[in-house]
Order: sequence, then structure tokens, then C-alpha cells
Amino acid sequence: MRVTGPYVDILRRPGAARFTAAAFVARLPISMVALGIVLMVSELRGSYALAGVVAAAYTVSSALINPLGSRAVDRWGQLRVVRVLVTVHAVTLLLLAWSAVAGWSPAALIALAVISGATQPATGALVRARWAHALGPDNRLRTAFAFEGVLDELIFIVGPPLATFLAVALSAPAPVIAAAALVAVGSTLLLAQRSTEPPAAGRPTSSGGHPLRRTGMPAVLIVLVAIGGVFGSIDVATVALADDADRRALAGLILAAYAAGSMASALVVGARSSSSSDARLPRVLLLASLALLAVTLPLLLRPGLLAFGILAFVAGLAVSPVLITCFTLVEVLVRPSEITEGLSWAISSIGIGVAASAAGAGWLIDQAGPQAGLLVTLGAACLVAVVALAGHGRVRRGVHARHA
Repeated sequence: MRVTGPYVDILRRPGAARFTAAAFVARLPISMVALGIVLMVSELRGSYALAGVVAAAYTVSSALINPLGSRAVDRWGQLRVVRVLVTVHAVTLLLLAWSAVAGWSPAALIALAVISGATQPATGALVRARWAHALGPDNRLRTAFAFEGVLDELIFIVGPPLATFLAVALSAPAPVIAAAALVAVGSTLLLAQRSTEPPAAGRPTSSGGHPLRRTGMPAVLIVLVAIGGVFGSIDVATVALADDADRRALAGLILAAYAAGSMASALVVGARSSSSSDARLPRVLLLASLALLAVTLPLLLRPGLLAFGILAFVAGLAVSPVLITCFTLVEVLVRPSEITEGLSWAISSIGIGVAASAAGAGWLIDQAGPQAGLLVTLGAACLVAVVALAGHGRVRRGVHARHA
């Protein structure tokens, strides 16, 4: 009860359980699309490099354009903006699957990936904005953000094995088609809940500045880019390692073990987050980043797939403390009227790292073999620690400035 009690408390808020359940369905495809693209394109076209580029096109487009959609959501409301985004997103995902089967050119695949990525709804930011609206300036908001972090990890436990199963048991495009269906259904259920939708802010004032200019925000976002690099590279490297051992179906299970480790630590960190002070956040981020580097190193030991899965679980234990602390810092550093856009920039930063590392790892694997992809993972983990150390002072000053 000590761990679950804080979560039960926030879920008793009117409408909270319903909107977070709908958002879970809507963002389950986040853990499926990039991996689904890699599985689909590598199977149908025989190239990890092309698979990585198409997946990168999707995630980069999503990362760069999503904050603009979130700004529109802050201005006009979730219903008016998101229903348009979801329609275009689902249709272009289905076209992407069709084009891969029909043998369309790589340029066509990339173009469809860009459009579908650009219109992907930032569901993680939408649901966190609903929590902020429901709880207001309450320390339980930290618990709510941590709870969404736990669900994010659960998504990455369920999504990769589901995508892999669909690709192996049904057909290569099946994960992408399933993702289109899930995001359409989940988003519809979320948007139907009007009572918990945050009010639209209307036309922004010219003197409000920009969330990216808040002291400490750039350092936090670069940390998120780097940890996205860990995620993207380990996805591609794991698929390649499993293929090399002729055990492709195990790729999803290994990635699920990685997410399970992160979810286990998220449950503990989240339950204690409401009692922690803002002043400790920069130090927590630094320590968590160093821990992430330490547990990522053993992945380079060239173990068998079973041992690699165990090491992946251990490595995942250090992921959630970094992510939860970064999202909490965003909530602290930006103004309340900027929270949807600020959180969207945080999620997009992860996407940028995923995209760059997926493309880089794919190219390196084609050149030097599956194990080489993990060098990108280690490099990204090093960057997380370096940026957390270099930006520690700025983040601390940003936290103090917001309180002042």
C-alpha cells in the first residue's frame, strides 16, 4: 500500500481513471511504430539502413512538428486540434504500410513517414495537461506525472512484443496497421471526455516569451535528446542481434525486459515523488544520469540473447529516474500557461534522439554488424551524463528562479 497508495489517491479524482486509460490506448502505438517500421522495411526491402532512415523520418518529423500542434492545442483546445491530427495520422500510417507492400520508392516511404509523424498527436502531453488542470498547484501532480511515466514504461513493455508478434505471426505491415487503429480509437475516447479537457487559452500574449528560453530548459531537453538516443539505438541493435541469432521473435521480449526494468523503478520513484522538494531535482538528475551510464556499459559484453535480456532489464532500472526527473523539471521550469507546449518539447526531444540514433545505428550495423549498434547506445548514455553534469548549475538556477 505504501507504493500504490499515492496512485490510488490521484485516480480517485473525477474522470482521472477514464482519461488516463483512453490516453494509454492512444499512445500505445508510440512504442510500436518505429519498431514496426524497422520490422516492415527490413523484411520487405532487406535493408536496415533504409529501415532506420524511414523510422528516423517519422520520429524527426514528429519531434519537430508536435510542439507546434501542442501550441495550437493550448490556444484552441484539444478537441478542435487533435481530431484533425488523428485523422491525417491514421490515414497516412495505413498508406505507409500499403506503399511498403506495393514496392513504392524509398522517397515515397520517407514522405509518408514524414506526414504521419508530423500529425502524430502528442498524447503524453495532452494527458499530462489534463492532470495539471485536474490537480492544479499540488505536489500530487508529481505523482500523476510519475504515474504517466509508469504507463509509458508499460507501453514499452506491451508494444514491442506486440509489434514483433504481429510482424512474425501475421505480416510485416501488421504492426503499422495496428498502430493506426489504436491511435484512432484511443484518441476518440480521450477527446469524448470534455469535462476534463483543459480550457483553451486563446490568443497568446506577445510578452510571454517561449518555454525553451526558461533557464535550465535547454539542458533538460538535451538530456532527453540523449536518452532518446539510448532508446532508438537499442531498438535497432536488439532487432539486428536477434536476427543474427535467427531469433527475431525474441527482439520484442528483450525490449520489453528493458522497459520492465524502467517500470519497476518508476513505481518506486513515483510513489515518493510528492514528498520530494524541487531544490533536490537537479542533483537527482545528475545522479540518475551517472547511474544510467554505469548500467549501460555491460550491454557491450557480447552476451547471448538470454543474458542480454537480463542485462537489458538491469539497464532499464536507471531509465525512469532520469525521465521522471526531467518531466518534473519541465513542469517546474515553465509557466503554467506553457505546460502543454513545454511537455511536448520534452517528448519531442526524446523523439529527436530516437530518430538520430536509429538511423545511425542502422547504418553502423549494415557496415560493421549487429554489435556495433550498441556503441551508439553507449555514446548516447555518455552524453546523458555529460550534459547533466555540465548543465547542473543552470538547471539549479532555473529551479530557484521559478520559485523566486
